[in-house]
Amino acid sequence: MNTREWALVAFTLLMQTSVGVLLVVAVLQPLVSRGSAHGPARPFDLPLLVASGAAILGLLASLVHLGQPAQAWLALTNLRSSWLSREVFLAVLFAVAAGVFTALVRTGSGSSTVRNLVCALAVIVGVASVFAMSRLYLVPAQPAWNRLATPITFFATTVLLGIVVVVVMPALGATHGSPLPGKVGEGLTRWVILIAIGLIAMQLLLLPAQLAALVREPAAAISAASVGEAAWLAAGRALAAIAALVLLVFMLRGMPGANFPAGAHIALLALVFASELLGRVLFFASAVRLGPV
Repeated sequence: MNTREWALVAFTLLMQTSVGVLLVVAVLQPLVSRGSAHGPARPFDLPLLVASGAAILGLLASLVHLGQPAQAWLALTNLRSSWLSREVFLAVLFAVAAGVFTALVRTGSGSSTVRNLVCALAVIVGVASVFAMSRLYLVPAQPAWNRLATPITFFATTVLLGIVVVVVMPALGATHGSPLPGKVGEGLTRWVILIAIGLIAMQLLLLPAQLAALVREPAAAISAASVGEAAWLAAGRALAAIAALVLLVFMLRGMPGANFPAGAHIALLALVFASELLGRVLFFASAVRLGPV
């Protein structure tokens, strides 16, 4: 792939990670706070920093995709009919909302009502941006993309990466078995790990269909080399995903009370991200040039 396609890989993955973290935090924060017996729980400060940083890096990566970054504002001039304009507009709006929410939470500024409203805005805009992102690639000119699997995998990646970041980051500095505090936190951690297992399994089940869609492309549009490259990418993604599944199952079986080392959490994050990275590279590598019809 060329540099511009790598920029799209970085942009989509980073923005989806950021949206996923905000979404998971929005769901878990009220439950964790309600179940904490020792004052307000603060296990989400680091994940929110990661979310804000990922959004900023994602926007910077999107500039690389443009031939003339200084004219990036032109991408916002056709909101009425262009999914590209909507994607860019929503991504920028989300990054601002996520940054404001992160600042409010970390500094303790504003009332809980204000923080909740900003969080709700960030989540709504973030989900809309992922939808616009997936809708952009549903084009007849790229049959391998123009499938229901595209929005499904984009949203699965969003939630999965959000869960992994939220679970791993607090656990790196925690002394208890669960990355979220208290018995309520342990129960929530079980549920989010189960959801992560289900999402990884779903991604694995969709992988053969993705390869089959590539093979069914017009013969003139693909080559043996591109099919072989896709097979290697798919194999790498499957191996990383299976290793992550095994690690998640061990974590689930060891709860409650198991004190997993920081290395296990770092390995989980690396394996999941590697799997999603290879899957996204495979997605963009499946683009073909169709000749005259």
